[in-house]
Amino acid sequence: MPSADPAALWDTIRLGLSKQLPEASFKEWIAPCEPHKVEDGALWIQVPSAAAKLWIEQQLPEEFNDALAQGGLADLRLVFQVSGAPAAPKAPARKGSASAGAAATEPPVSFPHLFNRYTLDRFVEGPGSQLAFAAAKAVVDNYGKAATPLSMNPLFIYGGAGLGKTHLMVGIGKGLLARSPKLRVAYLKVDHFFNELTVAIRAKNTEPMRKKYQQNDVLLLDDVQTLGKMERTQEEIFYILEYLLQNGKQIVITSDKPPQRLEGCHERLITRFKWGLTADIQPPDFETRIAILKKKLEDADFKNVPPIPEDVLTFIAHKAKGSVRDLEGFLTRVIFQASLVGVPPSLEVAHAAFQGQSGEEPTAAIPPERIFRMTAETFNVPFVDLMKKRSRQQAILLPRQVAMYLAREIASIPFMDIGRSFNMHHSTVMNAIGSVRERMKRDPEFHRMVQALLNSIH
Repeated sequence: MPSADPAALWDTIRLGLSKQLPEASFKEWIAPCEPHKVEDGALWIQVPSAAAKLWIEQQLPEEFNDALAQGGLADLRLVFQVSGAPAAPKAPARKGSASAGAAATEPPVSFPHLFNRYTLDRFVEGPGSQLAFAAAKAVVDNYGKAATPLSMNPLFIYGGAGLGKTHLMVGIGKGLLARSPKLRVAYLKVDHFFNELTVAIRAKNTEPMRKKYQQNDVLLLDDVQTLGKMERTQEEIFYILEYLLQNGKQIVITSDKPPQRLEGCHERLITRFKWGLTADIQPPDFETRIAILKKKLEDADFKNVPPIPEDVLTFIAHKAKGSVRDLEGFLTRVIFQASLVGVPPSLEVAHAAFQGQSGEEPTAAIPPERIFRMTAETFNVPFVDLMKKRSRQQAILLPRQVAMYLAREIASIPFMDIGRSFNMHHSTVMNAIGSVRERMKRDPEFHRMVQALLNSIH
């Protein structure tokens, strides 16, 4: 370890984090933290509250992992402790441990720090991730068995940031180790490999580094989209992949683009990426986002959190659509905001958390199309069908009536304007809205559903 001084170690990590995080996020979550002590290869860091600890451990594991690697501190463990809280019972230290408090039976493999929650059983499958998830499970289930007609080596998973690529990759590694603890599994992020290679080139000795990765049974290669600007790194990775593939070793690769769109990559490397199965991950739909939130609340970190009302989960699911990371981050922010003001999580708290995060004014005019799209999403009906399809089937009719009701209730849109949106007479709109109001009076479950949707759109 370069230094045993807690302040010096923390300064190195802070510098790495400051380059990755937006200034506001850095000030909110990192600046209030203070180094406490170095003990048994771990840096203890004091955080101001339990909610801040939850946010850091749940939302920033990749950023901390990168900061450690960039600072030459890859073997340093981090322990986050709430200021004033009693220290956790001391666990026997092991060199090379991947996380604080790791059990003695944990396999000696270097997974990224704080990635403990990345397991396949905690991944919520949805329509946009079915193929990637099925392939990940198949790699684990079929490892070591006779070859099948469908090759999944390498397994190339691609998709936008925060959708679960690294989660699946690390989950595969952990799943394989659970079945065969003696497997040699290596997690390798391209940027970290570049830094390691730079040091080896300066020492004029890259062979030991190449052999270190060639001796593994499983290689998890993360973020290959950055390879295009790294000529020598591409060359070294090609030799590693070639050796592993020729010897039947499993490779899993992640990227934010499919192989054919990796600009600057050598054709022979792209060919290796495409040898096996390529699977994409798309943003989760509404139902999957709700399932992800509920799964998240099962984590041990949330065991002392007050119950989250359904309308709050619906609001979060409607607002955070871009990625799983955004979704989980918004949930954590709502919990943090509630604890900050000393009240249970509620829709009012969720609105405040959303406004603080997005800067949107709660009183801003809500476009009708947004109302209609969110209604279609909630009822799992294609937007085009909701607006244009001529059908008396309840699967279309009911969501359309609810959309009309919400347009009137939320935005006070005139009946004639609503009618024009659906190509209907205004009297039909009036009847539809009346029908929704009557059903809400006699059907409590329907009333709760419509009210939750209304609150989410507001």
